[in-house]
Amino acid sequence: MRPPTRHAPLTPLDALRGLLRESSEGDAAFQNRLVQSVQALKRQSLAVLGPALRQPASSRALRRMILQLAVRFDWPEWAPHLRQALLQETDLGIFDEGCAALGALGTREAWEALEALQAARGDADRQVILDRERNLLQSPQGVAHHLGRLQEGAGNPRLAQQGARHLAVLAGEEDFPAIRDAFLVGDEVAQRLALRILGGVPGEGVTAFLAGLLDHARRELLDAQELQALLRRTESVPRASARETFLALVVERFRERVPQEAQDLRHLAVQENLDPVALLEPFRAEGSTETFLLEALGLLLESKVARYSAFHSETLAANEGRLVQLTDRIEQVSERLAYRVDLGLAQPGEVLRVLTEVFHDRLGGDAFLFAFLRLVPPADASILEAVLAEPEVGRRQKCLDALGTREDDALTPFFLKATLDPIVEVGHLAMHHLGKLPGSLPALMALFESGQPDQMRRAIRAFAENHTAEAAEPLLAFVQKDLRDDLLVEAVDALANLGVERAAEPLLNLLHDGKPLALQVSLARALGMLGTEEASLGLIHKAPQLKHPQVLVLCLEGALSAFMSFDQPLPVAELPSLLQLVDRCCDEREGEGQRLRAVLAMQNLYVLERDAYERLRDRFSDFLFDMRAKESWDRESNDRVAAVVKEMARRSENLAQLAQREADLRSRLAKLPPEGPRRVEAMLQLRDALGAPGLILRPELGRTLGGLVREGLLRDGSEWREVALLCEIGGLSRQAELVEPIRDVFLRASGLGLKSAAREALSQLGLSESDLNRRPPIRSILVLEPSAFFRKRVLAALASAGDWEIREAGSRGEAEERLGATPADLIVSEIQDGEGDLAPWLEIQYGRGRIRGLVLSTATRDLGALEGQPWLVATCFKPYSMEQLLQGLQA
Repeated sequence: MRPPTRHAPLTPLDALRGLLRESSEGDAAFQNRLVQSVQALKRQSLAVLGPALRQPASSRALRRMILQLAVRFDWPEWAPHLRQALLQETDLGIFDEGCAALGALGTREAWEALEALQAARGDADRQVILDRERNLLQSPQGVAHHLGRLQEGAGNPRLAQQGARHLAVLAGEEDFPAIRDAFLVGDEVAQRLALRILGGVPGEGVTAFLAGLLDHARRELLDAQELQALLRRTESVPRASARETFLALVVERFRERVPQEAQDLRHLAVQENLDPVALLEPFRAEGSTETFLLEALGLLLESKVARYSAFHSETLAANEGRLVQLTDRIEQVSERLAYRVDLGLAQPGEVLRVLTEVFHDRLGGDAFLFAFLRLVPPADASILEAVLAEPEVGRRQKCLDALGTREDDALTPFFLKATLDPIVEVGHLAMHHLGKLPGSLPALMALFESGQPDQMRRAIRAFAENHTAEAAEPLLAFVQKDLRDDLLVEAVDALANLGVERAAEPLLNLLHDGKPLALQVSLARALGMLGTEEASLGLIHKAPQLKHPQVLVLCLEGALSAFMSFDQPLPVAELPSLLQLVDRCCDEREGEGQRLRAVLAMQNLYVLERDAYERLRDRFSDFLFDMRAKESWDRESNDRVAAVVKEMARRSENLAQLAQREADLRSRLAKLPPEGPRRVEAMLQLRDALGAPGLILRPELGRTLGGLVREGLLRDGSEWREVALLCEIGGLSRQAELVEPIRDVFLRASGLGLKSAAREALSQLGLSESDLNRRPPIRSILVLEPSAFFRKRVLAALASAGDWEIREAGSRGEAEERLGATPADLIVSEIQDGEGDLAPWLEIQYGRGRIRGLVLSTATRDLGALEGQPWLVATCFKPYSMEQLLQGLQA
């Protein structure tokens, strides 16, 4: 039996990639999860969504969902991804939606993308679509007209948005002063739109203005934060002492700037008939904090205590809103500056300088961190050290995610250092990001081979966290020769996480009573996690030599991990040894409190021996009686043991009927007509018999049923009801080797009845909803290319990129002969040959089951009947690079 599935830890981008692989058309829950993921990642998600949109293997439904995201999250950074995807898009509907998304962006880069597409995609239908979107962005009016619309702002957001879209296309460097003035006098909506426009306007003056704007917002936000702290600190000050409190604060604040006036203020403030205006005249406020201090003190000097309280509350509410507004301003300007660097409109060093000041002041949110850290050079040790020294754990983790999103191999030393973080969660996050870098394996192997225990431990933990398959052999060699028990425990745990099946023998050799307890526990747990027959039976055989109860119960649990169903039951010959192990674990003296755990583990016992279940049922019933008589009895444990007792009784009863039911099934199989109308009726009865509650199938009978299904699915000319019944019987037989034949039926089926039957069968065989539409692995490829020169290029590229079985053909007749002898999983084909259009011939080959998928390699842009076909995996328009062809073969 296959070992349990192990899920490697995911970085945020890996989680999004995994989510995209689960895409399913019409699945509303998937769409909601995708939107939530993109909302959380923001612009970082484009590193995954952009390639997925361009990937030929992406389904039509997935590409449509990504385009909908481009409209919903209209970030200017979408433009290059949309441009590249639409240059090669063959589906006219997807092309239409992509152009609409570019039009919705309304930026200079989106306009340039539409112009490039109009030059590259010359067919009439696409030209109509492109003209529509270009006309929406063109305007006969000048910049001044659209600036007036932009300044409508919150008064008319729709009109302001229209003005911004046209300005983004029309505005040049000479229009910067006008846009800047519109920004300075505009409301919040107008300012946000103006910043979006300025991100794409050329000119050094624009960059300088945005840098100054960011610096001003930084200083304003620091002042607002200081004021917020002051307001919170003075919020609970009693009214009676508020005057003295604020007097002391003002004197302290201005002592160095106006020392004499500050000293006089303390003495004059105690006099009667004061003139607060004259008294505070020498003090000049700089910033909102000092303004508040002076105004509050003035009110208190006039004894206007009630007015002071209202003023304090009003200032607090206003400042909270100001904090949000300034943080948002920093995020917007930072993103525009980083975007200008991407476009080549600003120098990275100049932008990095102002962003670094914001970072050191610990301002800005997630969007700022991503904009800033994606510009930081890997060699800039000062900034990277500041990231590691960030005191707030949450912000430090966000910094690691932002840097990890770059997937830059030059950051390997940084992430190696980050794995030493004193917070375990942060160190593990650094390990996850480290595992995605190509240079991480050599670096970790160097640590592992260093001979230094601390460095070796870091490497082993990283291997375990990231499930690094390449580390399996070094770890296996290490556990067989190393004598340091503390490191052996770490290495064994790593092998368990990696699921290395060939580790069973060396781990079993290490497991004996002379080893330290921690190592014994680690070995027993690792062998159980392997889930292989060798490991499970080895634990049964090793158990008599072991003594510690904690190790014995792990041996019991692990002994059952490879035999998790009646499809692959525990060998009857091993049953006496297993029952002896159960008795030892349940013994109050030898088991030392492991009885409950041992009883619960026996839920996973699957053996074709009725007497074993009856014996265990009686034994556990006695345990249940003893439990109820003890003072430590609790209802939860009682219910769990009672459930095990019932399960033992149920399996015993099902096994009692095994012989009779199996004889009935074999009789039905023997009487099954080879063909004709009675065959469908007999198969229906066979399916109903297999679906009987509590039915147990011996592996031999399961294989017989699997053979019947495979043979039936290969027959030509079967009606859909017979194929549907074969799928249902295959699902009930629980034979894993039937997954691909039934999934092939599911992918080809057009009728609802057959598709539903295949879907249900695949579900019974363990496939999730996301696995149903996943393309089966490619094992054989046929290249049909009339041009001998180009055929050789394709064959060479395929031979160097994978271990597929590759055949070639220069004509449809030659290809038909090859496919008639042996079908192919995939055909790479031209759409025309010397005899004309290949589309009808390709459809015939697919209908006969001779090919599963098609990659078109053609210079013809009109795909005709093949366009939009579900079995059309990818289309490569000549001339194309071999890398593009290989991308189309990715599952």
